[in-house]
Amino acid sequence: METIATETRTRYHRISKTISGLLIVIGIAVSWVGSTQFATSTYSADFFAPSFNVWFSTLWISVCYPVFIIGALVFNRESRSREGVLNLHRNCETIYGPEGLNIRSFFKLSGSFCICWAVTNYLYVYALGLIAPADVTALFSSNNAFIYILSWVWLHERLQLLPARGLSVLLSTGGIVLISYAEGLKGTTAAGTIMSIGSAIGAAIYKVLFKRFIGDATYGQVSLFLSVLSFFNLLFLWPFFIIFYFTGFEIIDWYNIPWDYLCGSAALSFVFNFLINFGIALTFPLFIALGTVIGIPLNAVVDYIFRNLPFGWLKINDTLLIIGGL
Repeated sequence: METIATETRTRYHRISKTISGLLIVIGIAVSWVGSTQFATSTYSADFFAPSFNVWFSTLWISVCYPVFIIGALVFNRESRSREGVLNLHRNCETIYGPEGLNIRSFFKLSGSFCICWAVTNYLYVYALGLIAPADVTALFSSNNAFIYILSWVWLHERLQLLPARGLSVLLSTGGIVLISYAEGLKGTTAAGTIMSIGSAIGAAIYKVLFKRFIGDATYGQVSLFLSVLSFFNLLFLWPFFIIFYFTGFEIIDWYNIPWDYLCGSAALSFVFNFLINFGIALTFPLFIALGTVIGIPLNAVVDYIFRNLPFGWLKINDTLLIIGGL
C-alpha cells in the first residue's frame, strides 16, 4: 500500500509539474510576444530611442526581490520574523560570494552583467525598429547554438559534434543564414539582421558567464541579483540615452513619449524574465525553451494581422531549422 501511495504521489507531482509547465509556456510566449510588439510600437517620427527603452524596462525588474520576499512571508512560516527575513536575505546574498553583497561585488558582478544585459537588449530592441519582430525573434532564438559553443569554450564542456548537438548547431546556423538571405543583406535589413544575431550572441554570453561565475542559484538568489542589477542600471546607465539624444543618434520628443507602449513593454518584459528565471525551479527546463519557440509563430501572426508584414514560406522553413536546432 505504501508503494502504491508513493507512486500515486509521484504521478500526481509529475502531472502538476506538467500542467504548471504548460501554463508557464503560454505565459512566456505571450509575454515575450507582447513585450516585443509593444517595443516595436514605440517607434515613430517623434521617438526612436532603444537605449531609453532598455533603461526604462530594466528599472521594472527591481521588484523581483521584493516580490520574492513577500512570497516567502506568505508561504513560508519560518520567514515571518525579523530573524527569519535576515536569514533568508543572508542566504540570497551568497550569490555574491562568501562576503555577500558589498561595493566590490556590486561593481564586479552586477556591473559587468548589467552592461552585458544592456547591450544585448539594446541590440534586440534596436533591431525591432529595422526589421519585422517575427524575424528578430526567430534570429534571437538561435542563441541556444551560441550557448553550446561558448559552453565548450568557457565551461570546458565536452564537444560533441555528432550526432545531436553538432546537428543542432548546424541547423540553427543554417536558419540564421537563410533568414538573413530572405531579408536581403542591404541597408537597414542587414543592420537589423546583424543586431538580432548580436543580441543572440549577447544572451548566450550572459547565460554562460552566469553559469561560470555564479553557478546554480536559487530563485531567491536570482531575484536579488536581478534587483541589484536593476539598481546599477538606474545609477550608471542613464547618461547613455542622454548622450544619444543630444548627439542626434536617437530621437526623443519629451512631450510625446509613448508611455503606454513603453510601460506595456516593460511590464511584459518583467513577466517574461520572471517566468524564465522562476519557471526553471517549478517545471521542466524543456518547457522554458518551448515558450520562446512558440513566440516565433505568434509574432508572425501578430505582424501579419496588425502590421501587414508577411512571413513567407522561405522564412517559415528557415525558422523551422532554428526550432529544429533548439
